[in-house]
Amino acid sequence: MGVSHIKPHLRCLHGSGPELGHAVVERSRERAAGVSDVAPLPVGPPVHVLVVHTGRSANLRWSADGTARRERFHAGEALVNPAGWASRPRWQDDVELLLLGIDPVWLEKMAAESGAAGPLEIVPRFHFTDPLLKLLLERLAAEYAGPGPADSLYAQSLVQAAAATVLRLATDGGQAPVREGGLPPRRLAEVIDYIHANLAERVTLADLAAVAGVSASHFTRVFRVSTGESPHQYVLQQRLERAREELLHTDRAIADIATETGFADQSHLTRMMRRHGGATPRLLRDSRGTV
Repeated sequence: MGVSHIKPHLRCLHGSGPELGHAVVERSRERAAGVSDVAPLPVGPPVHVLVVHTGRSANLRWSADGTARRERFHAGEALVNPAGWASRPRWQDDVELLLLGIDPVWLEKMAAESGAAGPLEIVPRFHFTDPLLKLLLERLAAEYAGPGPADSLYAQSLVQAAAATVLRLATDGGQAPVREGGLPPRRLAEVIDYIHANLAERVTLADLAAVAGVSASHFTRVFRVSTGESPHQYVLQQRLERAREELLHTDRAIADIATETGFADQSHLTRMMRRHGGATPRLLRDSRGTV
């Protein structure tokens, strides 16, 4: 692990470093408040920063416009920090994050080339879900996770797509997107909390619908509207992410990790990881020295 190029108080697990020129992508770890030896800087980074939470659910406290805020973040939920903006984040637990830092001058130029009128203003965004943004940062970080050189053309195309997402987010006043026809935010948070608390168990559609307070026949549609994924896809991704965390950061037996993250056995976990990520549990664990 090294020091983050975006936020020096974070520990970078792997990332692009300065290779991208006008952007930096990282998968990093932030310690819980009061645990880290390095305090956050009093001013924000000189780049626009997109952050996607990828680990277990955790509470985050921060300040915005002089107001103290507190939210519970789940895997896949995001925030945007404009360049120079310091929110003084304080996590309840250690968390793993995907970060993309974008040079403001380059983004301004990209906005102008896209036909944007007037100066570009990036405003803070808190606690929102954008499945496309999550996918782009995951693929971009994965490009720099392996032992071989990254495909620079592919990485640059992903950065441009992520930057286009930032420009889209910058046009709606900084408010969280309203997903008409989806679950109310409180209900969605309860469902996601239930999923994360029961990854080792058999999670049924009826269980999730009961937590959401809607019928099972109605739940799949409103959950997809709220998250961009079906319940099955979402639960599978959370199980794979939890298994990945355990494989990378513990020495527990792969068979135990498989059953405790909701897979039938080690073979089932291996098939799912190969199908959805390309790397088997054994390969992932063996790569720990390189990530």
